Amino acid sequence: MSNQISKRDRVIRSINRDSVDLIPWQLDLTRVIENRLKEYYGADDLWTATGDHIIWLKPQIPPALVDPNLAPGLAKTEFGDIWEMNDETGNWGKLVFSPIREPSLQGYVFPDISLPGRWNHLGEIRNKYPDHFLVAHSTAIFERAWAMCGGFERYFMYLASEEKFVEELTKKLTDYMCGLIAQLDGLGVDGFRFGDDWGFQNNLMICPQAWRRIYKKYYQRIIEAGKKIGLVMMMHSCGNVTAILPDLIEIGLDVYHPFQPEAMNVEFCKKEFGKDIAFWGGLGTQSTLPFGMVDDVRQEVKDRLELFADGGYILAPAGAISPDAPIENVIAMIDAAKEQLGKDNV
Repeated sequence: MSNQISKRDRVIRSINRDSVDLIPWQLDLTRVIENRLKEYYGADDLWTATGDHIIWLKPQIPPALVDPNLAPGLAKTEFGDIWEMNDETGNWGKLVFSPIREPSLQGYVFPDISLPGRWNHLGEIRNKYPDHFLVAHSTAIFERAWAMCGGFERYFMYLASEEKFVEELTKKLTDYMCGLIAQLDGLGVDGFRFGDDWGFQNNLMICPQAWRRIYKKYYQRIIEAGKKIGLVMMMHSCGNVTAILPDLIEIGLDVYHPFQPEAMNVEFCKKEFGKDIAFWGGLGTQSTLPFGMVDDVRQEVKDRLELFADGGYILAPAGAISPDAPIENVIAMIDAAKEQLGKDNV
């Protein structure tokens, strides 16, 4: 990169809406797309081959909580929910078992946050990629809760009729999240991204008033836990969450992801909220990347870069690129990002 600023500093400057030489980018890839790109570039290290600016890693299950009897093709979280995984449909699994079957925590034992091993992999990655912006990521308090409670519909039933239980569970999960974040102190991590998909395509899944009453204070605790140790705080939430963006700004969120153009008005959000929060994503993974032509992809990248020319943005697909996206479109996105300011080797 000769005398250019580092990828890490470029991300920080863009988030802070300081002047940057170019807008940083990040790739969110399903394993199928990842393998196709490795074949195209003839390289296993896609972070380097693609010029990706951000590395994000999930916590590992502490060795003491690993289930040695788990059948092949299944994944079990430390909270006890079990998922059937299938790469051909993306990185998303099918919930097959939940540990909480009634609206009660009686008899359920939360994982011990003091157990070591969740972030052992961070040091190696930080040392290998000192130039990158390193993000730790975890599912947070909503998606974790519905997975523990038998699925989406059952959890919403509890939300409508067992609010006291929902509050108790949410508090416990927030305690866990704050403990998880505290473990990152001193590990060289730049940011923490927590994930909960709150949006339908056209609106929030629950009324904003209920979200504010039940969940807002817990997200504030999570954000404060990260800021206490100097982390950039980021939230992933698919769908249209425009209604609560002012709330997320109020409680200190720095970056919102994935900024789906099929669900949110990108131009409106930039104009209305761009001075107070940075956006990460914005390239259509339900539209342009899987169904557009190469020229369409290049034009969408150009549009986003022009809209956010003053920063406050990380160029990225709005969610993991699905296996049905033509690899030519993915490469076009990467090439268009690299071509900023005439630079083709960043």
